[in-house]
Amino acid sequence: MAAIGFTFLIATVFFTIFTDFYEPQDIMPFSQAVSYTGEGLAIILCALTFFFYTKHFLYFAALEILVFSNLYTGRIYTALFLSSILFILLLIENRISSRPRVIIYLVLEIAKLTLVIPYGAKDFFEYIGITLFSLCTIGCINLLFRHAYDQKDAAPLSLDDYKFSDRQKDCIKEIVVNNTTIKALAITHNVSESAIKKDLSHIYNVLGITGKADLKALFIGYEF
Repeated sequence: MAAIGFTFLIATVFFTIFTDFYEPQDIMPFSQAVSYTGEGLAIILCALTFFFYTKHFLYFAALEILVFSNLYTGRIYTALFLSSILFILLLIENRISSRPRVIIYLVLEIAKLTLVIPYGAKDFFEYIGITLFSLCTIGCINLLFRHAYDQKDAAPLSLDDYKFSDRQKDCIKEIVVNNTTIKALAITHNVSESAIKKDLSHIYNVLGITGKADLKALFIGYEF
C-alpha cells in the first residue's frame, strides 16, 4: 500500500509541477502551497514506512494529511476516496475500538467538514451524505465478515459435526463454491423454493450466522 501511495504521490507532484493536470482551486488562500506541503509530507511518511514497516500509523497519517490537503484545495471526491481507504484500514486493524480513538476520529471528521464549508452548501451536504453512506456501508461489511471469521476461528469447522441432511450439505457446498441461487437449488433437488429457504434458515440458525455472505466467509478454504 505504501509503495503504491508513494508512486501515486510522485506522479501527482510531477504532473502538478509540469502541467495544469492537477491544479487546485483558488477559493482558499495559499492553495498551491498547501497542496505541495501535504503531498511532500505524505511522500516522506510513505517513504518512512519502508524502513519502519511495522509502524502502520505512519501510512495512516499520510492518508489523513492527504485528505485534509485535498479538502482544503477543493478536491472533494479525491478526499472522500482517501477517507474511505483510511476507514477500511482502521477497521481491518481494529484501530478505532476504544473510546479515545473514536473521539479522535470524530474530531478529525468534524475538522474535515469545516474545510468543505467554503465550497458551498451543495458540496457540504454532498460530502456529509457520501461520507455517512461510505461509513455505514464499510462498517456493515466489516461487521458481517468479522462475525463470520470469529465463528471460523472459534474451532475447526466440519460439516460432519452438525446433523445436516445431505440436501442441506449440498446447499452449503453449492452456495459457497458456485454461488448457486435458491431457484437453481430447488430445481436440482426437485423441491420447492420454500423448502430450500427452510433448509437455509436451519443452516444459518445452527451455524449462528445471518446469510449467504456469512456462509461464504465461514467456509473459505473448506474442502468439501
